[in-house]
Amino acid sequence: LKPSKFSKEGFLGTDSRSVQEIIDDDLRTLKKTGVSQELLVQALKDAYLRAKNAFGAEIEIKKDVKAVFHESMGRIPSPFCKDGLFEKGEAVVTDSASNLSLVITSLGINLIEKHDFFQGRGCRFRIDPLDAIKIFNLQPAK
Repeated sequence: LKPSKFSKEGFLGTDSRSVQEIIDDDLRTLKKTGVSQELLVQALKDAYLRAKNAFGAEIEIKKDVKAVFHESMGRIPSPFCKDGLFEKGEAVVTDSASNLSLVITSLGINLIEKHDFFQGRGCRFRIDPLDAIKIFNLQPAK
């Protein structure tokens, strides 16, 4: 999960916590909000695909939230065994009202969906659960 030939920055950023501590803290955060991981992952997938299908044009996800997809050549392997290879393109989602932004990748979505791993603080590709909840205005299940 540290920087390597596959990921120049690695997946931990400047975070000094262990991978398990990162996972536990982020899952605890989700639990406190009442927003399910499935709902958050679906919002990430929707934004990623909508941006990707716009072929580089900026699109509106909702009021004050825009996304643009940046295509990149190649694929990157998951840091977890047997997850396969993921395209390197990224969707940058920006909320102008809150000044929050996310960089969403297909690998990042997979890490959350399959491994509960949102990546470490200071990592450019970290999906902070609270930021994502605010940006997409996700509500707890009733």
